[in-house]
Amino acid sequence: MTAAAPGSSPSPSGTPRLARLVVAGVDHLTAGQGLRDRLFVEAPDLPDFYSRLGAAGLDEGVLVATCDRVIVIGASEDPDRGAAAIRHALAGQAGLKDQDLEGSFFARTGAEALEHFFSIAASLESQVLGEPEVLGQVKAAQRAAETATQLSRELASVFEATYAVAKRVRSETAIGENAVSIAAAACQVAREVLGRFAETRCLLVGAGEAGVLVAEKLKDQGLADLWVADPLGSRGDALAARLGAHRLAMEDIAGALHRMDLVLAGLGGAVPVITREATAQALKQRRFRPIFLLDAAVPADVEPDVAGLDGAYLFNLQDLERIALQGQEKRSFAAIDARLIVEDEVAAFSLAEEFRAQAPAVRALRRHYEEQRRAVLEANPGVSADEATRLLVNRLLHGPFRALRELAADAQSGAGRAALDADLVARLFGVPAQRFDPPAGEDDEGTS
Repeated sequence: MTAAAPGSSPSPSGTPRLARLVVAGVDHLTAGQGLRDRLFVEAPDLPDFYSRLGAAGLDEGVLVATCDRVIVIGASEDPDRGAAAIRHALAGQAGLKDQDLEGSFFARTGAEALEHFFSIAASLESQVLGEPEVLGQVKAAQRAAETATQLSRELASVFEATYAVAKRVRSETAIGENAVSIAAAACQVAREVLGRFAETRCLLVGAGEAGVLVAEKLKDQGLADLWVADPLGSRGDALAARLGAHRLAMEDIAGALHRMDLVLAGLGGAVPVITREATAQALKQRRFRPIFLLDAAVPADVEPDVAGLDGAYLFNLQDLERIALQGQEKRSFAAIDARLIVEDEVAAFSLAEEFRAQAPAVRALRRHYEEQRRAVLEANPGVSADEATRLLVNRLLHGPFRALRELAADAQSGAGRAALDADLVARLFGVPAQRFDPPAGEDDEGTS
């Protein structure tokens, strides 16, 4: 796959870049997880995929492969042909036939493609509305594409605009402010209680899915000191290795509780692991610095009356589910504002493209007028400024007057065509409307 060098013309053919844009592939709305996994392209295979994409006929493109989607955003003189090239490359890379993607493959072109890509980066097309990871994935995809192939200024500018849109959505809406998953809700509440996770020590009891998910998310958000306790030694060792955590024996939990700021309990044993007595003693040793306890186990790992202790913040799964549902509702409202921002930015991008498309005509007009000015001065050396400007005006208006006469002669309806031409003249040359009623005796051209 080839690409124009940075800073070169967006399209050698002169086709506006928005008209060349295509976004195509599969996502969680069109394809199941199995097919998305099959189409996922690992990093070592990217050069081969980009070669396949170029051979299929796409001018240039960037593969964005996440758990939610496997798509390519690209540029092509024929966007429909470009979409077909993307489908062929994705299918071929996965060892499938093009028709195997029938019903799962989608393609958008032009302004619709731009709006969809803006929405992806703003996390409006994710399974978890407002999740922040997708923007980082888009940026990583661009970097990987730049390593594997050369991107033109045309496509790079689309990515620049995309990042600006995502930033505006994050700063002007509440799309990312409310937790929408249990793990995110746990992290949100824990941060409110404990502050920065870099200074937090956490104990994970058991290998229950909910607790492990929260632990992973906490580590993503800066948690550095994690301990794991599990009654099954081999399972605890494996989990600690996986999470980069320290090990703690089950019988040592009560004695170590005062050193823990955060407890994630997901064992679900016959009797509670964290008792009210042990927690009260731990709080006393901590001089009542708070402890956040998330009990994700059934039956409970933390005695319920721990919640009555000053400094103990106990949450169970029902509490977190309620927070997550509230967050989903709030994000849904924020998404309305976010989509208006996306629509606004697509319109602004399209308008800028229109201005850019007119630039060659404006430059040509300026060159033409300058040539006419020089011609007048060369043909009339030594004339006064008044005479030179009169001659220049006549020369500059000669072509437009002749074109207006020809348009009038070709018109099917003289009155209707005259109104259109008057409006066009007014807009192009800034002539006030009242000036279209000439003084009696002035000829059609107002000049000879």
